[in-house]
Amino acid sequence: MSEEDERNYRLIAPDIDSLKRCFSGHHLNPRLSTPALQRVVDMLWDILAPLAPSKRNNEAKLIWFRVPRGNIEDFESFENAKLYDEVETYEEYEDLWHYNYPDEYVWYSLSVVKSYNHKDGALEYFGVSIGDNTVISASVRERGFDENDYYPEDIAVKLCELIAPAVRESIRLLKSGEYNALVEKELPYQFRTGVVKRKVLWESNEEQMKFDLDGLGSDEVDRFKAVIESGANDINKIGRITDFTANAFYNACKLGYEAIGKDCKGYALPELYQKYSDGRDDGLTGLAHGLEKGEGIDPEDPKAWDEWYDNSFRCGGHPWEVVPGGNSTHMSLFVRHDGRELGYKLRAGEITQEEYDEKMKSAGYYFEITGMQRQFESVRFYLALTDAGLPVIIDGAEEFLSRFEASDYVGIVPHAYPTRYCESLFPKKYGKIISFCHAYKDEDVWFDKIEWLFLDKAELIESE
Repeated sequence: MSEEDERNYRLIAPDIDSLKRCFSGHHLNPRLSTPALQRVVDMLWDILAPLAPSKRNNEAKLIWFRVPRGNIEDFESFENAKLYDEVETYEEYEDLWHYNYPDEYVWYSLSVVKSYNHKDGALEYFGVSIGDNTVISASVRERGFDENDYYPEDIAVKLCELIAPAVRESIRLLKSGEYNALVEKELPYQFRTGVVKRKVLWESNEEQMKFDLDGLGSDEVDRFKAVIESGANDINKIGRITDFTANAFYNACKLGYEAIGKDCKGYALPELYQKYSDGRDDGLTGLAHGLEKGEGIDPEDPKAWDEWYDNSFRCGGHPWEVVPGGNSTHMSLFVRHDGRELGYKLRAGEITQEEYDEKMKSAGYYFEITGMQRQFESVRFYLALTDAGLPVIIDGAEEFLSRFEASDYVGIVPHAYPTRYCESLFPKKYGKIISFCHAYKDEDVWFDKIEWLFLDKAELIESE
C-alpha cells in the first residue's frame, strides 16, 4: 500500500455496512447513467486493470478485498444499539459487536461490470456490486425507469470512493503473488462452497433423515429402488399412448392424488385436477379463472387434445404442475410426445427425413414426473402410475435413490446464496448435487466434516 493510501486508509467495516444498507440485496433495474456514477466506475475499473476478467463473464472483473473491523466505538453508539437492537446493558452491546464483527478483518467481494455494444463498441451498461448488494446498475443509452424515483447516487459514489484503497491493496497483493494464498487461507467460511456426505448429516441429526425421506416408508423406498434397478425407468422401454385425451391426463392425476392421500371422492375428473393442481391450465378444463380462463376441451376427444397440446400460445409448464409449490418445490406430471423431440432432431440435421418418418410410426405420448424436492409426491405418483401400467418415467431417479441411501453429497453454499439452483457451483466429480444448505461453525456438529472446495484463483492479464 502506498504512503498516500496508508494515510487515507481510514475505512472500517461498519462504514461499508452502513452505506451498503442503502441498497437492495437484489439486482436493481438499470438507471440512466450519470457522470458521477460513470466516474467512480471508471476509477474502480482502472484500479482493476491488471486483473483478468471473470471466466464466467468476460465483461466482469471480480476480486475480494478486506478492511479492518475497527473498534467497538466505531460500530454504533450504545444509545443507538439500545434503541434499534434492543440491548439493555453494555455487555449485551459488546456481544452484539462481536457477533457482527468476530474477526479482525471483514471480507467483501467486489464485482465491476462494463458491457459494450457488439456492433459499434460503445459502452452500454456498467454496474458495481459489493457483497450481495447491487450498488450501481446503470444504462448509458437507455433510460431504465423514471429518473424521479429516489436513488442514493451520492451514497453509491461515496461507497465506491471509500473502498478504492482496499481494492488497490488486493491488486498489489495479486501482483506480488500473495493474494490467492491469503484468500484461500483467511476468507471466512460464510463465503465458501463445500460438500458434506448426506450420511454424516443423518448420523448427527435424526430429523435430517426424516426430512430426506419425506414421509416415505422403507417398503416404498425398497419398491421404488426395485423398479428403477429393473430398468423400467427407461424411455425406450416404456410404451406409448397414441390416442391420448384430456381424461387420460386427469385419470393419471387421480391415481397420483389417491396415492398421496388426497380426498378424491365426489369430484369429476377435471374438478379434481383443478382442486389440487397449480390451476393455471391454459384453458384445458374450462374451470380456471383470470388469464387462464377458457372454454375447455372435449375430455374424450384425442383430436381436441392434440390441438390443445400443439397450440403455440400455451404458456408452458403450468398445466403440468399437479402438485403446486414454489419455483423449485412443485411437482410436475408432464405429458411428453416423441414427435416434438424428433422434430427438433430433424430440424437440427441429427436425423434424416426417412429416420423421422420411421420413428414417428411408433411415436406417442408418455408421462414424465419431475420434482426433485418433492420426494413423497414424486415417488408415490411414479409407483401409482407404474402399477397402473401407464408409460411413465421419473426424472432424477438415481439422485432420488442416492438421497434415500444417504450416499450422495449435500452442497454447502455461501450464506449470501439461496439454498436452491446451486448445481453449477459443484464439480461433476461429486455427482449431481440436489440438496443445499448453509453451514454454521458454532451450531453444526458436522461442520468439521465439510470438504471445502478450492476457490477460483484471480489471475493477472498476461501482459501484466
